[in-house]
Amino acid sequence: MLLRKLKMQNRGNISFLVLAVLMLFLILFIVVFDLCQIFTAREVTKKASDAASLAVAQNLLFFENLNCNEIAEKVAQSNNCTLVECSYNYDEVTVTVEKEVRFVLLDKFIEECGVIRSTSKVKVVYPWDEQFKYCDFYKFSY
Repeated sequence: MLLRKLKMQNRGNISFLVLAVLMLFLILFIVVFDLCQIFTAREVTKKASDAASLAVAQNLLFFENLNCNEIAEKVAQSNNCTLVECSYNYDEVTVTVEKEVRFVLLDKFIEECGVIRSTSKVKVVYPWDEQFKYCDFYKFSY
């Protein structure tokens, strides 16, 4: 008899516990989803910056087109990124790209956290460098 009274009094209490646990799992799932978006955007921007820096380096190597910023911009746009910086000289190329990320939950708590940037640096090695020994080098000293 006492056992039946306890069962009748506790009916419905478990539903609040299940609701709380479900809400906790939902919030945890959304946070994990936002973190996965960060890692995905990081991979996309890294791929875009690597591809843009290699394209500009190849362009410098073959003297095809002197408009290297335009080439880097096209490669960044083809990867759904924005070119931030492209600097190059005879020996190296540095490219920085960024991608805007839309979060589900993190935007509510942290502002200005929706941009992921990646930078790639490439050293340009020409076939006539000393290490390949394709050309004769003469060193003059005084």
